[in-house]
Amino acid sequence: MSTPRLGTIEASEGLLTDLYIDLRTKVNFWSSVTKQTPQARMGYVGQHLVSVVTGFPGGRSGARGYDLVLPDGKHAEIKTCSRVDQLGSCASCSAGVSSIESSCPVCASTEVNRKDDSKWLISIKDVKELRDCFKPEHYYLVLFDYKDLDSAADIQARIWRVSSMSIGFVYCMIDYYFNIKKNAPFNLWPDSLKFHLMRPELIYSAEIAITGTIKTHLFPKVRGTVTDPILPDLSSFASTRSENLPSESVKKIAIDLGVRTTSTDRRDLLIDLESSRKKGTFSEIELVDTFIRGMYWPRIKTHKALLP
Repeated sequence: MSTPRLGTIEASEGLLTDLYIDLRTKVNFWSSVTKQTPQARMGYVGQHLVSVVTGFPGGRSGARGYDLVLPDGKHAEIKTCSRVDQLGSCASCSAGVSSIESSCPVCASTEVNRKDDSKWLISIKDVKELRDCFKPEHYYLVLFDYKDLDSAADIQARIWRVSSMSIGFVYCMIDYYFNIKKNAPFNLWPDSLKFHLMRPELIYSAEIAITGTIKTHLFPKVRGTVTDPILPDLSSFASTRSENLPSESVKKIAIDLGVRTTSTDRRDLLIDLESSRKKGTFSEIELVDTFIRGMYWPRIKTHKALLP
C-alpha cells in the first residue's frame, strides 16, 4: 500500500474508512455484546481528518502540543464534536436506547428519542488561558452527525474553519469568561447564533452511507467551493436564550440597521429584520457586525483591555 498524500480526497476517504467506518463497525459489534456505549474517541480521528484535508501536520505530542502546525511558526486548534452514537431514550418507558438499537430493550417500543446535543468544548480557566485562546491562527471545528436523526443511518462529516481574530469569536470568549463561566468549559453548539456570528467557513463536507461508502462533496481547492458564511434565517434564533439576546438588544440592532419596526417582541423583531435583509437593506457583513456589537458589547465593554 502506497503512503497516502495529505491534501487529497483519496487520503481523506481512506482515513475515514480505516479510522471511522471500520472502527465504528467493530465498536458497534462489541457494544451489542457488552451493552457499553458505542462511542469511540472521535477527537483524535477529527485531528487526523483535519490534517488530511488541510495538508498540515500535527505537533506529534497529543493534548500537550499544537493540534495543527502551520507555516511561518503558526498553529491551529482542532475541536471535534460527534453527535453519532449518543445514547437515546425510550419515549414510552424512558429506558436508555443505544444508537445501534431500533427498539427499546426494556419495553420493545420503537418510539425512540434520539439525542443530538453534543457540542464543541473550549476550556478557559483563567485570564492567561483567555489570552492564549486567541493565539491559534484558526480553530478547525469537526462535526460528525446523522443526516437524518430519526433514521440514524447516513452520517455527515464536516469541518468549519474559524479565525481566532474573528470579532464574533473574540467577543464571545471574553463574554463567556466574565459573564457566563461557572467552572465549566464553554459549550459551542453547532448551528447556534454564537457559532454563526464567528463567521465559520465550511471547508469540508462528506457523506458516509450506512453501507460504508463515502461521497465527498467539498474538499479545499479540489471539489466544491468554499463560500462566504452567512447567517441562517434570523427568525430561527427566536428560541435563543433570552439572556443572550434580549428583546431590547434586538430592537437596538434593528434601529442601527435602519429597520423601521414598532414591535417589542423578539420573534417579531427578528422577522422584521429578516424581511429587510431579503430586500437588501443592509449587507451580510453589516448584519453580522451589528449583531455582534448589539449582543456582546454592552456585556464586555468594561473588559476591552483584553481585546487582542
